[in-house]
Amino acid sequence: MLITPHQQTAERTHRMPTPQSVLMTMLGRYCVDDNPPIATSGYIDVLGRIDVSEHATRLTVTRMTERGLLERQRRGRIAYFKATEVALNVVRNQDRRTFENSTGPSGPEGVWTILSFSMPETQRNERHLLRRRLAWEGFGLLRDGVWIAPGDHDLGDVLDQLLPTGVGRRVEAFTAYPKFSDVKGMISRTWQLDELTERYEQFLGEWDVPTPAPGVRDALGKDLLLITSWRQLLRETPRLPAAHLPDDWPAERCLELFRTLHAAYDREARDLFAGVLARSAQD
Repeated sequence: MLITPHQQTAERTHRMPTPQSVLMTMLGRYCVDDNPPIATSGYIDVLGRIDVSEHATRLTVTRMTERGLLERQRRGRIAYFKATEVALNVVRNQDRRTFENSTGPSGPEGVWTILSFSMPETQRNERHLLRRRLAWEGFGLLRDGVWIAPGDHDLGDVLDQLLPTGVGRRVEAFTAYPKFSDVKGMISRTWQLDELTERYEQFLGEWDVPTPAPGVRDALGKDLLLITSWRQLLRETPRLPAAHLPDDWPAERCLELFRTLHAAYDREARDLFAGVLARSAQD
């Protein structure tokens, strides 16, 4: 059901969640407040519920540690891992975007925020984090190094969270109004709205059924997969004014479905994760 670190999706329009993205969802839902160290067996337990192998889980945890998202602690012969501050900042922002109510642009009508940056290859991880954060804020890549978003965005929070990485010194941002009439053309070059519409329809096809995610073991696995799948759509969805969206844009229907299913899974999922933590603490 998931793409392992050694697999790539065959269809461009159907991007399944990766094990790392599911673990980031787990950290955001259950670990932000006290950030408990979790034994490797706990990560294997969680991802095993959605049919990820032990080997793929160990590889994912290792790579997340190398990328600065997890930090390792050793207690005797057992390795434990907890989220780094960088990861906590990322998942806090993901949760805010996932569960907030506002979806439209802010600021005066017709204004756009433009951001440009250039970072050396030695800052590849920092560049990746900035790109992901910009996508979460509704920015799209107009051309190499130039990102745009409708509305007037306060980027202070984005840059403050990445301050320890030194990213802010390489970023320029300003607001502007287009000096041309073909705004829809600019939008089509930046966001693939037809492809996004197809992916929203796929989300409905996978989750608006009597038994969603039939191969997933329990409510914890279903909720993590649901949230992660929904976030993939949100991360690539621009906060465009309704006038610039396609007719019959399916995002609102998907949002209502997501909220309904998450409400159904949430309580049992939390209880199951508490059991994961309890078993991890006994290792």
